[in-house]
Amino acid sequence: MKKHFFILSMISLFTIGCSNNDDNDKETVPEAEDTFTTEQLSDAANYSKEKGGSAVLVMTDGSVIFEDYHNGADQDTAPHIYSATKLYWSAVAALAKQQGLIDYEEYVSNTITEWQDTGLHPGKNKIKIKHLLTLSSGLSQNFLTLSDESDRYQYAIDELKMVSTPGEKFSYGPSNYYIFGVLLERKLQEKGISQNPLEYLESEIFDKIGLEYDSWSHDEAGNPNIPNGCHLTPRNWVKFGQLMIDKGNYNGTQIIETSLLENMFVATGPNPGHGNFCWLNNVNGYGLNPLDAAPDGSSGGIMYYHGYTEIIGGLGSGKNRMYLIPSLKTVIIRQTTLDEDTFEDHEFLEFLLN
Repeated sequence: MKKHFFILSMISLFTIGCSNNDDNDKETVPEAEDTFTTEQLSDAANYSKEKGGSAVLVMTDGSVIFEDYHNGADQDTAPHIYSATKLYWSAVAALAKQQGLIDYEEYVSNTITEWQDTGLHPGKNKIKIKHLLTLSSGLSQNFLTLSDESDRYQYAIDELKMVSTPGEKFSYGPSNYYIFGVLLERKLQEKGISQNPLEYLESEIFDKIGLEYDSWSHDEAGNPNIPNGCHLTPRNWVKFGQLMIDKGNYNGTQIIETSLLENMFVATGPNPGHGNFCWLNNVNGYGLNPLDAAPDGSSGGIMYYHGYTEIIGGLGSGKNRMYLIPSLKTVIIRQTTLDEDTFEDHEFLEFLLN
């Protein structure tokens, strides 16, 4: 399988907004780009390759400046990005607020009315939508059981237990996303809109930016897996990154209000390293637990230790990654077809940012 290796100038022959151009598949003469040197880009791609990756793609100011496929992959390889899927719902939540579907201060039990029965669901009536977004609802995660359920949505409503007070503790996992999916679907039904959460994401965001995913996993009941279901190519995924880095604007069309989207990238919950359905590179932030953090004294966070605290991340198993760096107007994608490898965020970004 032929390896495609591109280093493009800012006036790129390949612009994501024109992805049907036949020139997309032609190799071009490498040129240096101001933001990253040829050496930096090549070293980062080589690191990804050594760690079992399939692709590295870098977009700056709306143009793809670097694209490299390795370990048998090509531009049509569409890996499962696992939990990097979660970043989509940050944009969805902002858009749902913009459209008047949700209010972050609203109690979830206003919509998931089963939770108003405090005998069956003690404590759940205290969960607000903002607690779902910051992964601080207090709900148990039930990773293994939830993933085996035929109807994950119904299981999340009925079986998840409260293990802490809402807003008190950060707890990473799928629970908050499935509850958000149920909430959003019911909110749409109240407006007479017959869509599940994925159909809403498709019609309101994906279709407007021309993003086509390869496949999306569902449970046996037909519900789309909200936190981890997406399979897609780098060239498609980067379109979503462009929307995010351009503050809700895509090629001149404002899809999501800038202020609403930027508010998603603020750590309002108990973990400085997590915003609203997205990872942040803030100092003192942490990953799955407080021990999963940058070394003491670091000027950055869990993704890159040496500053760039503005980095926003979508992080998935196998080390599938989307990094957004607003000050550089840059989207960085790293993908792999492996379920797990020894790739480290800081080591990869060190090649590009040091």
